[in-house]
Amino acid sequence: TETEPGMTVVEVGDGQTEECFLVFSPTQVTSYDFSLPLMVNGVKWPASLSSFFTSSSLSTPPLLTAESRKDIRTPSSSIATEELQSMWIQATALFSPLEMSPTSLQYVVESHSDIFTQTVELKAEDEHCVCWQAVAGEGLHWWFDLSAAEAGTKELCVVAPTSGFLRPGQSVYVGVTIDPEAIRIGEKVSKVSVPLYLGEKENKRRPINEGLQSYRKLSVIVALKLPSITFHPRQILFTPVPLRRKIETTLTLQAAGYPCGTTLSATVDDVEMEDGTKMQPISVIFPDQNNTPAQDYNQEADVISLLCEVSFCSAVPLSLCTAITFSDHMHNRFKIGLCAVADNCVLTVWPYMALHRSDEQIVLKTGATAVEAILQRYHTPSPASGPITSLSSVSSFDQSSSTYNNSDSFSYSDSVSGDTYISPKRDTPTGLCIPQFPAANTKEELYYQHVLLAVKRWFSLCGWPNGPHPISIPHTLRRVVSEIQTNNSIGRSYCVSQNKDTRSVVDMLHHLTGRQIPGIRLCQTFSNDVHQRTTQLLQQHGAMLAFLRVQGACLSHIRPEYLLDVLEFRHCCSLQEKGTENGLDCSPLEYESLSKRSWTDVLLQIYKVLVLSRVPEKGLNTPLNPRDTDEILLDGSQPLDSNIYSPRELYLLSWLNINYQKMRRTVWDTDRVPSSRWIVNFDLDFTDGLVLAALVAAHCPYLIRSHFWRMYTTPSSLEQILHNNIIVAQALTLLGLNINIKPTDLSDANPVQILFLCVHLYEGLPHYQPSQTLTLTGGLHNTFSEQVCLKNPSSRPLRYKVLLLGEDAHLFSLPGGSMVTIPTKYV
Repeated sequence: TETEPGMTVVEVGDGQTEECFLVFSPTQVTSYDFSLPLMVNGVKWPASLSSFFTSSSLSTPPLLTAESRKDIRTPSSSIATEELQSMWIQATALFSPLEMSPTSLQYVVESHSDIFTQTVELKAEDEHCVCWQAVAGEGLHWWFDLSAAEAGTKELCVVAPTSGFLRPGQSVYVGVTIDPEAIRIGEKVSKVSVPLYLGEKENKRRPINEGLQSYRKLSVIVALKLPSITFHPRQILFTPVPLRRKIETTLTLQAAGYPCGTTLSATVDDVEMEDGTKMQPISVIFPDQNNTPAQDYNQEADVISLLCEVSFCSAVPLSLCTAITFSDHMHNRFKIGLCAVADNCVLTVWPYMALHRSDEQIVLKTGATAVEAILQRYHTPSPASGPITSLSSVSSFDQSSSTYNNSDSFSYSDSVSGDTYISPKRDTPTGLCIPQFPAANTKEELYYQHVLLAVKRWFSLCGWPNGPHPISIPHTLRRVVSEIQTNNSIGRSYCVSQNKDTRSVVDMLHHLTGRQIPGIRLCQTFSNDVHQRTTQLLQQHGAMLAFLRVQGACLSHIRPEYLLDVLEFRHCCSLQEKGTENGLDCSPLEYESLSKRSWTDVLLQIYKVLVLSRVPEKGLNTPLNPRDTDEILLDGSQPLDSNIYSPRELYLLSWLNINYQKMRRTVWDTDRVPSSRWIVNFDLDFTDGLVLAALVAAHCPYLIRSHFWRMYTTPSSLEQILHNNIIVAQALTLLGLNINIKPTDLSDANPVQILFLCVHLYEGLPHYQPSQTLTLTGGLHNTFSEQVCLKNPSSRPLRYKVLLLGEDAHLFSLPGGSMVTIPTKYV
C-alpha cells in the first residue's frame, strides 16, 4: 500500500529484529528537540501492549497483511502491563571549526617519475562563526597520526608538518609525499588512511589516539602505473615459405609509461635441431631506433610507437612456434607469439605460391653439386620482345646457359638471389594473427578454392574406409557425434547418437595409417554437455595434431580450438580472455574462414605424411638415351635438390621426365613430335596435356592409336589445349584412374591438384602394364578362345571389371560378360 509523505512503514515478524536508522542532514545552524511519533498495529505509541492487540482484533488495520495477522498472538500478562516510553530526539547542528580540502589524494606513480608530493589545505573558520563559542582558547590544535596506519604502509607516505595551531580565519598547507620504494611488491594499488585529530596531544604515558575519535580522515590512494607494451598485430603468423627464402614483416610496438631514452631489446630462443645443433632462423631489428624518442608533454597520451622488423629464413625444413621477448632496463618482459614454417613441399608452401603466382616461377639450374629446381623471380619483358601469353606452356632449355626458359612467355633474371624477401604489406596484413582464407573475389582466393577443391576430391574418393564418401570442408570434419540419454517405456535409459553418419577424421586417419592414433579411442562418442564435449574435442584434436607433427607435418600454426565446430568454438572463446595472445575473438565470417583454412592445412599435411610418403625418395636409375634429349638433367642420373620440392616430388618429376622424353617420339609421328622439355613444375608444364598423355601411353600403349594420336602436339589456341585435355580426361576415365578431374582443371592446372593426380597415377598405372601375354591363333572367319586362371588369395570374394582396350578391342569379347566374380577358395 502507498504511504503518506514522511511516513516509513516497517513490518516485523515474530521474533524478528529490525534495525532502523535516522539520518540527520542539517542545512543551517540550529537545534532540534522533539518526540518521534510512532504507530504500532494502527495504535499510537506509547500505550500498553494489551491495547495493541485488543484494538487490532476488533478492527483490522490497513497496514497489516493477511499473513501478518495470522502470526499475531496474545502476549502474556506480565508483558501487557508494562508501559513503554516515547522516543525522544535531540540534535544540534553547528559549523565545523576546521575544514580539510581535499579529503582524498590520489597518486599515479610511474616507475621513472621523481615527483610524488601533493598538498592538503587546513582552514579554520572565520572568528564570527558561532562554532568558536564552544572552543576554549584562541584557536585549535591539530595533528595527524601516521602510527594508526596499517603495518607496511607507514613508510609509504610522509606528512609535513604533522601538527600545528590555527587561529580563526587562518589556514595551512600540509604536504603529503609518497615514497615509491615502499610500495609492496606485487601491489598495483595501495591505500592509506591518515586520521586528523583536534586538540592537544596526550601525554606519552598512553597512546595518543587511545580513547580519541578522529575529527577527519585523509584518504591516500597510490596507483602504480607499470610500463607496458602493446603489439600490433597481437601475434606474428608468417606465410609458409620455401627453404632459403627470407620473409619479413613489420611489427608495431606501442610503449606506454617509459621515459625518453629508454632502450628496448629483443631476444629469441635458439631452435635445437634433431641432431643437437642450434640455429637462429628469426631476426629482429629496429630500423629507426630501439629507444624511446622525446615526447611532447602537452599531449594527453604518453604512448610511443616503435617499428620493429621481424624476419624468418631457414635452410632446412622447420615448423616453428616460439615467442619474441622484449625487455627494458627495469627487466620488464613482454612476449609476442610467432609461428613460421619453412619447407620444401608444395603441400606446405602453396599459400606462398598463391601469393606470388604472378612474380615468381620454378626454374631449373645446374648447381655445383646437383641439379636445382628453385623459385626465382622474373621480370616482364619489354614490348619489343613480344606479347605475353598464357597459352605458352611448352618450354625448353637454353643449352648455352643450362637454365629453363619459356621463350614465348617470360624471361628470367639470374641476378635475383634465392634470399629475396617478401613484402610485408602483402604477406601479413595488419591485425592478421590467425590462418584465414583471402578476401573473396580475388585471384589469391581463387587459387585457394582450387586447392580446396583438390583436397575435397581426393579425400572424398580415397580418404575413407568402405569406399568413397563425399565430404564438405570443413563441415564434415568438424561435426560432433554426441550421445543423448533416452528413456523407453520400461524406464530404462540408453544412449543414442545424434548423427546417423558417425564417420569422423579419426576414422580417416585409422584408414590411412592402418593403426590407432595414440591418445584417441576408436568410435568415441562425446558428452551432451557443451563444456565436457569441448574438453573432449580439444583433447582429441590435440592428440591428432601431435601425432601428425611427429610424422613430419608442418602444423605449428594450427591450434586444437581452430578445428572445433561452431557451438564448441564459441564456448571455448568464452573461456578465454579476449585481447590476450591466446584469446579468440572472431566474427562468424572470420570463424568460417579460420575453420576452412585450418582443416585444409590439416588435410594437406595428412596427405603429405601418409600418402606422399609412399613415393620413394630416390632409386630411379634409368638414364635417358642421348637420342631422346640433348641434355640429361632430370632423369635420375644426377643429384637433385630444390627449395620448394621434397625428394619425393623430385622423384615424381624425374619419373615424368623419363616417360615424356621416351614416349614423345613413339606416340606421335616424326613430323609431329613435340619439342623437348623438362618438366619442372606441376602446373604450366601440364596445361597442354602432352605430358600426361605420354605418361599414360608409356604404361598403356594400347591407347595410343585410339586416343593420344589425335592430340595437337603444338597447340596454339585455347580450343586446341582443351581438345588435348578432353582426350586425356577420357583416357583416365576409361582406365578408372580419374579422380574427378575435368578437362578445364588440366587447362588451368593447379600444382596441388596435379600433384595429387601424379601420385595417384604413380600408384595405379603400373598395374595396367601387361604382366603376361595371351596368344590366340586360328583360321580366318573362325571364333577361337583361351582360358585364363584367376586366383583369390583373400578371405572375401573379389569382383573384377574386365576392360578390352586398344585399336582392335572390338574383335574380342568375354562370353560371361565384363564382370568376373572370384569366390574365396576358387582355383
